[in-house]
Amino acid sequence: MALTPDEIDGLRELILAVYGPVTEELLRDLCRCITAAGQISSGDEYKLLLAKSLAGADDVIADTLRRQTDLTDDAVEQLMRWAAEKTAPLEENESLRNIAEAYVKVTRKEVANVLGQLAAADVDGRVYPIKDVYRRTMDYVFREVSSGTKTPEEAVRRATLRLWQRGIRTVDRSDGRTFSVEFMAQRAIMAKMGEMTTAINEKHHDDGGCDGWEISAHSASAPDHEPYQGRQYSDKEYKRLNSRLQRRIGTLSCKHIAWPIKLGVDSPQWTNEQLAEMARENAKGVTYEGRHYTQYEATQQQKALENSIRQCKDRIAAAQEEGKLGSGELRSSRILLRQLNAEYKRFSAAAGLRTAPERLRAAGLGRALRPDGTLEMPRPAGTLTGSGGKLDVEEARKSYSAYLDTLTDAPEKNMVWLRYFTEKNPTEYMEDGTLDAPFAYDPVEDRILYNPRHPQFSTTDFEMANTHELAHRTDVLNAQGYKNKAFVDAISDASKAVLDNAEGFQRVAQAVRSDLMKDILSALSSGRLDTGFGHKAEYWAKNSEAVPLEIFAELFTMETRNDSDLFFVKKLFPGLWKEYQKLF
Repeated sequence: MALTPDEIDGLRELILAVYGPVTEELLRDLCRCITAAGQISSGDEYKLLLAKSLAGADDVIADTLRRQTDLTDDAVEQLMRWAAEKTAPLEENESLRNIAEAYVKVTRKEVANVLGQLAAADVDGRVYPIKDVYRRTMDYVFREVSSGTKTPEEAVRRATLRLWQRGIRTVDRSDGRTFSVEFMAQRAIMAKMGEMTTAINEKHHDDGGCDGWEISAHSASAPDHEPYQGRQYSDKEYKRLNSRLQRRIGTLSCKHIAWPIKLGVDSPQWTNEQLAEMARENAKGVTYEGRHYTQYEATQQQKALENSIRQCKDRIAAAQEEGKLGSGELRSSRILLRQLNAEYKRFSAAAGLRTAPERLRAAGLGRALRPDGTLEMPRPAGTLTGSGGKLDVEEARKSYSAYLDTLTDAPEKNMVWLRYFTEKNPTEYMEDGTLDAPFAYDPVEDRILYNPRHPQFSTTDFEMANTHELAHRTDVLNAQGYKNKAFVDAISDASKAVLDNAEGFQRVAQAVRSDLMKDILSALSSGRLDTGFGHKAEYWAKNSEAVPLEIFAELFTMETRNDSDLFFVKKLFPGLWKEYQKLF
């Protein structure tokens, strides 16, 4: 067994996403402090603000790193063990388990070093330790504004320009250069993973009496590895080849790996004709908007677009913290993000390349995805609480507003209501320790209730839960689907279809991935289907409006999140989908 090219691609994507939250949170905090510095004209006031901001930065950095380290420790263990199992069954060999365990420990240490060298870019574009950048950028803004050289808008925009362009950085201790935190974490984890899988394969080589190696082959190979892929080498030849390659085979700096063989016994997996055809297809590539790309060059262009999208999201995060000062930047950046996403999809389709979510699915890492294809890294409600476990409403709204910026494929009609209830007519939140759920919408008082003592509260995905409850608010205050005869009748028809073919729909319930879709099937069957998720039968029976209320909220949430399981709704219940679309 060995890691496939798709699996290596998927692992890279997952690691990049694991480190997204730490960079965004620190970037936001920096921009908050910079913006505050632009609002002060008195030197004494500024000294107080600076001292308070630097002390607060210590707390933010420490808290962010603590949470990121916890997340990373879990992610490293899962990913390393997954890669080890892909290379060889660990349960069959204690020494292999020991190798994997040793690499889990050393990789955790490596990524801790990545987090321990945080830096960022100052106004001049040079990189300094992150605490120094707090002071330097705030000093710059205060100096420029108080002297009248620049307006607050100009000074803040200048101070944050390099920040979002270069992102939160980390220092490479080997040469002192700086890279983005996401890239350095990816490089560190993939390098150690490569060493681990190589060590496992070397043990197989020695234990099995092997005398050679075969290098894997894949389409769109980089020019420096293409001449050698798919071929077999003796131990001596392989060692000599790898020693002269700048990017060694097996380090996972590319998608090639090598596995042990017995020369003359193990037949090559690829013929010379197949390898030549791969090279021809790579050279043929694709012509897009008048420019020719080899297959390999197309993959690099796709990565460049992905980097631009990440950078644009950083700009949105910065502009949000600048408030009114960044309102123009926020609008233009949101437009640019939509354009970049559209171009990314067009280019990837033209080049026949998998997009980031598809790379994860191809890697067998689909369980790390939400049903809509975005990474399953929700903001747990427990991270949005302050002292006493109460929901920090201001932080929750900011976090949710930032989440809305990522929903570039959501219908505009949904986004209008979600933004209105988050930013223009903010929803009220109230603690209710008697609530038999983490969250619920109270239509009488028009507010969202939450119970921080509920056993599932701390781990509940706040983004999905809040979208669901705001969907209820949209329904009650606007759509009123539960009062719409055509919508209610369509639900009755769908319910009859489910109950008439309960056995078939039970299979559907097992096939769908989305908890939202599972709840819809639970509602349509009055809880009779075993969906593994959803409200209980007693809930559906307690009042006549429960079913249409919940189905509206689930459809709204699925549509907002571009849930792939909407396919089942449209295919199995076209009448229900049609009437839902008419409601608002």
